[in-house]
Amino acid sequence: MSEPYYKQHWVDIDPDRHSAYDQILAFHPALEPLLRPLDLKPGLRVLDVGSGPGHTTLELARRVAPGGKVTGVDINAEFVARSSARARDAKLDATFVNSSFPPLPFPDNSFDRVWCKNVLEYVDSAADTVAEMVRVTAPGGVVVAVDSDWDMIALETAPDSRERSNRILAASKAIAIKEPRIGRQLHGLFRRAGLNQIKVEIFAGADTAGRSLPMLKASFARYARDSGKIAQSELDQWLADVDAAVANGSYFFVLPQFVVRGVKN
Repeated sequence: MSEPYYKQHWVDIDPDRHSAYDQILAFHPALEPLLRPLDLKPGLRVLDVGSGPGHTTLELARRVAPGGKVTGVDINAEFVARSSARARDAKLDATFVNSSFPPLPFPDNSFDRVWCKNVLEYVDSAADTVAEMVRVTAPGGVVVAVDSDWDMIALETAPDSRERSNRILAASKAIAIKEPRIGRQLHGLFRRAGLNQIKVEIFAGADTAGRSLPMLKASFARYARDSGKIAQSELDQWLADVDAAVANGSYFFVLPQFVVRGVKN
């Protein structure tokens, strides 16, 4: 592995994970409160930092049309290729760039809005990435970051499986997340990067229906296995416990999302 696991697992994505991410990262109306701070309108230039499969990027493009343009940048080449094809098919003005970051491969003051969702927890330096996001934002532009706080995660399936769940989640985030407490750090990162009018909101909707199952199965289980700390037999039992909890109505999952907005002078 040429890069740390927290980065390399976004460079190397097998077909099954791509299919899972199309489901996990699809645009959903539940994202509306997260997008609202961007204050999108036609004609704006928007950057999506860590655009992934591009579903939300294309929604941004719809909201700045006509006359606006959206650029997505991502470390995974197949994400970029798939997103570019979707943009062409949808006839949307969206361009996708394959690049690691920081730094961001764009000139100063290039964008009116910069958006970054669930990415800063994985980068080598969140501080440097936020500084880059500010650099490429035009004066008067808005920067919005959305990220998790993994120390606030709650997963409940059944009392007798709680200890197993805690160990599996801990093993997962130990290798897959560079900064698990990034959510609570965003306000300070924005302030130190020189942004103004900083506003913080926290959204923590509870999943009791199993909407988070694709993430648990495609990501958490894989990370726990790759950590070398969890036996496959335990993972199989955990996944069975999760499925049973959804079936019997005892499933409960919460991962708070911090939404931080700042304005560049």
